[in-house]
Amino acid sequence: MAIFAANVTLFILCCFISLASAARHNRPLKCAETQQTSTSATHTSIYSDPWAATADRIVLAYIAFGNAYLNSSNTQAQIRIKITDNKGGKSNVLDWLKSCTGHYSNAIGALSQALGNLDSDSYYGFDKLSIEAQGHVRNCEESFNGTTTSPMTKENGDLIKLTGICYAVAQLFPYTD
Repeated sequence: MAIFAANVTLFILCCFISLASAARHNRPLKCAETQQTSTSATHTSIYSDPWAATADRIVLAYIAFGNAYLNSSNTQAQIRIKITDNKGGKSNVLDWLKSCTGHYSNAIGALSQALGNLDSDSYYGFDKLSIEAQGHVRNCEESFNGTTTSPMTKENGDLIKLTGICYAVAQLFPYTD
């Protein structure tokens, strides 16, 4: 848990530095997560939005949470296809994929709530919702128990990175409990 907290802190620090630099130099958001591979879904999703270069915190939140929502919805559809394709295959893999469908429904719900908060100008709880969504995606990956390779590892990893970006953007909306 301490390693996870240190990694999240480092990630957030990198994103804040990148956000400040992007704002000063009118460049799109760059985070350590998105610089790992130029073809990653996280890199593409942030840079593909024409508003990213000059985005304020609200537009940036729409970009990040919107991309995470679309990614999670598309991944859930891929999982359903894999379930259909796996009928008659390994029953444990089929059960784990079905479990992932539920985890992704919960992740989509959390991301949808964040987008709803943005629509209603209620900028509260984005950090908790991004962590919640990420937790559901991690649960999908962990449901395979390491006994077999998850057929969703790449997709889960991409969404975990996107929700990490959502968390970093959420830090732009301070609040007190």
